[in-house]
Amino acid sequence: MKKSLLSLFILIPSFCFAQNDVFNESLIVLNKINNGLLDCMASFMEFPGTHNNTIKVYDQILEIKNALKDQQFNPSAYENPQAIWSNAKVQQYYKKVDEMRLYADIFEELLRNFKGYNSAGLSQDQMIVLDPLLRKFGWKATLLDINCKDVYFYEYQLKGCKMMFIRNNLPPADYSNSIYNNIEVDFTFDYYGTGGKWYVGGGKYRMIQFQDDENLKYYKVIKATSERK
Repeated sequence: MKKSLLSLFILIPSFCFAQNDVFNESLIVLNKINNGLLDCMASFMEFPGTHNNTIKVYDQILEIKNALKDQQFNPSAYENPQAIWSNAKVQQYYKKVDEMRLYADIFEELLRNFKGYNSAGLSQDQMIVLDPLLRKFGWKATLLDINCKDVYFYEYQLKGCKMMFIRNNLPPADYSNSIYNNIEVDFTFDYYGTGGKWYVGGGKYRMIQFQDDENLKYYKVIKATSERK
């Protein structure tokens, strides 16, 4: 995504959408950025084994995500937000922004590990969106044979890339009632008994390791235990 394109992505007051030229120009820019987002997503899903490409994809998606965040509808910015929202053009524009933000959030979170950042994991709703996309691009999804209470281990692989996730099978957190459903998972690799200990939030899928052309170390998990927190 070129910065010159994102620089056009400025917040246009919703009342200006009454002017067809402003609205149409806004949609043209939005659609160009959406095409850039789709290109980024497809680039990773088709060529996941090239680490350098994945990093470029992550950086571009993060830039798009931040731009979209500034574009989302903010009722507090208007004296009469209901009147603004009743405009069909306003709804069309902001619903498109929200849809794009959903995909940007999913892929930014998915690729955080590749970038070397910590990831809290993907929610069930996010995986419902991501899983069929990966399968459409030919990714093989495998439920690993690891017996562990309240959790499942999943692996996705394609073209020299592997991603292993721990899924917390408990319901998502209910913060309003102080119900978190966190699980601490202690797992062991088949390589000198090493492994790790990870917290996984309720209903989350958390990536614990990946493999590509720069990160070659990738181990089989032979056992795991879990404890509710």
